[in-house]
Amino acid sequence: MAKYNTDINIIGSIPDYELILRAIELFSKNSDELEILVINDNYFDFRSEKSRKRFLSGIYSAFLSFENEKHREILIEIFQTDPSMKAKQLILFWQFLVTNELFFEITKNVFIKAYFSGRVSLPKDDIVAFIKDLISKNDELKNAWSQATIETIASKYLTILKKLELLEGSSKKSFKNIQISNEELLIFIYLVKTIEPELSNFLNSKYIDFIFTSKDSLLNRIKQLAKKDLFEMSFSGDQLKIEINQPYGGIN
Repeated sequence: MAKYNTDINIIGSIPDYELILRAIELFSKNSDELEILVINDNYFDFRSEKSRKRFLSGIYSAFLSFENEKHREILIEIFQTDPSMKAKQLILFWQFLVTNELFFEITKNVFIKAYFSGRVSLPKDDIVAFIKDLISKNDELKNAWSQATIETIASKYLTILKKLELLEGSSKKSFKNIQISNEELLIFIYLVKTIEPELSNFLNSKYIDFIFTSKDSLLNRIKQLAKKDLFEMSFSGDQLKIEINQPYGGIN
């Protein structure tokens, strides 16, 4: 049974996501010093030690938890190449999908379905309804979250996607037209290959829908990237095999 938590509320309450990115950048330079800088030195100028600890705990839980050592190494390698701001925002999105089961389930079953159906907006009520349905099927969640908690999770979920520039609007959140660059696609490939090391068919990745690209377009673009000797690939029928043979170095 999947374990669910309310980390969405913590991440959605962080006012400036530049702080998250700076924390990850500090981690990529010297992971051992991040806690000292945030807690002891108050690097981000939080008002209280409690706030500093809450922030750091949220960062580790949502963005600095890893499936394996290679996953950790790849994230560090990517941030050391100083990717674009949009790429960094997508990395936060993809990382949170990996580390937080509730964020993954809402995104897969509500956000992605609505996005690909051509809908214009994503109502908070849709997320509330999904969470309630999830609770009804999970004995551990029954009576664990109040109506207020559910409403907050739904609201903070939408806030996160707006701060990551996947949604726009104030009271009513609308979908943005999400276009994935070659840099972002390459990052996604490297992350998936390390997160799911036993994956034989890339198209069967549990994260494949989160690249916001049709299958045909994805295949064509992966073929073009492979020509740059960034990785090796083969495609037969509906089987797409990708082999990473070098550290992440970005796209020159």
